[in-house]
Amino acid sequence: MTKKKRTVIATILLLTAFTALLNQTVMITALPVMARTLHISLNLAQWLTAGYVLMIGLTTPLSANLAEKFSSRQLFLGIVSLFIVGTIIGPLTNSFYIILLGRLLQAMAGGVLITFVMVSMLAIYPPQKRGTVMGFVSLVISAGPAIGPSLSGLVINYLSWKYLFYLVLVIMICSLLAGFLWLPNYSEKQDVKIDFKSVISSIVGMGLVFSSITVFEQNFNVALAMLVIGLAITAYFLRRQTVLDKPLLNIRLFKRPSFLLMIIATMLVFAILMGTEALIPIFIENVIHQSSLLAGLAMLPGAVANAIMAPLVGRYYDGHGPKLPILSGLILLILSSIPFQTMNEQTSVMWIITIYIVRMLGISMIMSVTTTESLKGLATSQIGYGTAWNNTLRQISGSASNTILIVIASLPASLMVGFHVAMSIIFGATFLLLLVCSLYLFKFYTTEG
Repeated sequence: MTKKKRTVIATILLLTAFTALLNQTVMITALPVMARTLHISLNLAQWLTAGYVLMIGLTTPLSANLAEKFSSRQLFLGIVSLFIVGTIIGPLTNSFYIILLGRLLQAMAGGVLITFVMVSMLAIYPPQKRGTVMGFVSLVISAGPAIGPSLSGLVINYLSWKYLFYLVLVIMICSLLAGFLWLPNYSEKQDVKIDFKSVISSIVGMGLVFSSITVFEQNFNVALAMLVIGLAITAYFLRRQTVLDKPLLNIRLFKRPSFLLMIIATMLVFAILMGTEALIPIFIENVIHQSSLLAGLAMLPGAVANAIMAPLVGRYYDGHGPKLPILSGLILLILSSIPFQTMNEQTSVMWIITIYIVRMLGISMIMSVTTTESLKGLATSQIGYGTAWNNTLRQISGSASNTILIVIASLPASLMVGFHVAMSIIFGATFLLLLVCSLYLFKFYTTEG
């Protein structure tokens, strides 16, 4: 494959994935506004974001099988078309549940799309370029969700929330046309039978588990029943994967300590990212009483810092390994966690912007490295499954973080108190990340000079 063809494919894939991931958080800044406009609680409104992230996690396991069952061109055009259908449905009415349906259809396509893009990028570039390639993929994974709130704040300040769908629709139609015109087939179809018992049990089981989180606040008994049934169905799904010749997700990969530790690290990083992105706009709008525009714009410098840093980290990793990026990123995450505990009604937006930039720099240093390290040493036939696990668990952790932290922040009478409690939990997750990464570096890199 020529360099020019690689560049064309990579541009189409990364732009489309960026839009899907930007769409993941584009509702965050709009949540307080939409809660008032649609006359619903903030707890219910947050499912426009948490439900999207969760659905990505639920449908991602299908991606490895679909990538084998269909050619690359067929799969890309099909999932982008489904995304467009969801984008058209979303703004049809002012009904919360119609809007949520549109978001969930977008997310179904997005779950497959993100893994498809990661596997495709690794397939079209040589192994020695994986650090650089994953640096750009990490840029998309981190910068997309980071820019979403800023874009949302800008749109909501001047236009209706429906334009959040219209803007994404235009970009996705352009991606579909570009894919139709210029995306070649770089993979062949295989005779793969998708196990629908696995598909249904994974979606129902994990869907019940994470849906129960928000129900606990309204009805403890119903939520507990949902949680128990969901865990039982999820256990059935996991057990079934161990006996299938062609599983939906390959559980045996977790026997590799490097894969296990780096997957846990990636989950924690994404939970920290999504939790912070969910709480900051709520704090700016509802505690220090600034506009949704300012709340969105406050997150833009951090997104830019992430976009600049991620490719640089990828290139450094290719030549020098993971030690310095991981350790530097951990230091920045810890330093940026402390000021969140002291924020109050008098906190300036400029101070929040500064702390958020430091946090996003730390996340960008860790994200691409942990993702690449988790796939290190996997056979070519295992990369699709490794990537699917990576994306599935990352999105589920992000959804759980988003949902749980917003619920916790809303529980106390004072939102500021709730914000501090939620940020303390993120602080705890940061120290757990420090422990996991330290164990990994000690186990696999202590013999290096």
